[in-house]
Amino acid sequence: MQLISRASAVLQALEGQLTGLSLGQIAGVTGLPRPTVQRLVDALCAEGFALVDPQQGGVRLGPLIARLASSVRIDLVALARPYLERLAWKTQESAAMTTLQDGKVVVLAIVTPPARAIQLTASVGSHWPLHSSAEGKALLSGLPEDATRAMLPPALEARTPRTTTSVLALLAEIQEAAAHGVAVDEEGTATGISALAARLVDGTGRRYALSLLLPASRFNALAGELRSALLECRAAVLTAAGLPPMPSPEPFAE
Repeated sequence: MQLISRASAVLQALEGQLTGLSLGQIAGVTGLPRPTVQRLVDALCAEGFALVDPQQGGVRLGPLIARLASSVRIDLVALARPYLERLAWKTQESAAMTTLQDGKVVVLAIVTPPARAIQLTASVGSHWPLHSSAEGKALLSGLPEDATRAMLPPALEARTPRTTTSVLALLAEIQEAAAHGVAVDEEGTATGISALAARLVDGTGRRYALSLLLPASRFNALAGELRSALLECRAAVLTAAGLPPMPSPEPFAE
């Protein structure tokens, strides 16, 4: 177990190091003695888990890591469902998971707590508007502007009096969602319904959103609490899936 733990520490130290690390740098990061690092690196290189750059001399991850990673297929929806259930139970609001597919927001899962007098539901496989929903804005956040514009319809439908119908205004909302980690829909998709959504991206680049939906009448009073719970849920899903954490969001202005 100690050997596996030490080898794992070396591999994690090499993560993201495109130009490689020296043995001394690996020892510094892992806290392992340099002779131990040398033996571990020799063994990892022999198995293809690491390699030494012939020009720079640094140690970096080997080709076997990429081959093994490409064979992993995570059912992220099944993995996320217990966390969605926990989120719905904790907040007593409807929690959903959606994805971006062919320029549409597609519902993959939804959990509605039974205790609320007003319950919001949707069927798996149904589509939500890309431009007005919190989920759509979250899914678009972080994409290049030209890619976002290409997915938007020529005219943004005014689904309610509060729907954003200006492309420039929508792009600003999407940029704000990227900065703060959470996208917001305040009755822009349906009168009386508000939502918060946070995006996550799996190892293949597929985009998902986790969201909370609730009556607009209690949105403002609970928004801060719900945002924290949603981001905690996303972090837990990413950790469980072995995916890197999202960048820390900027705080909202007071």
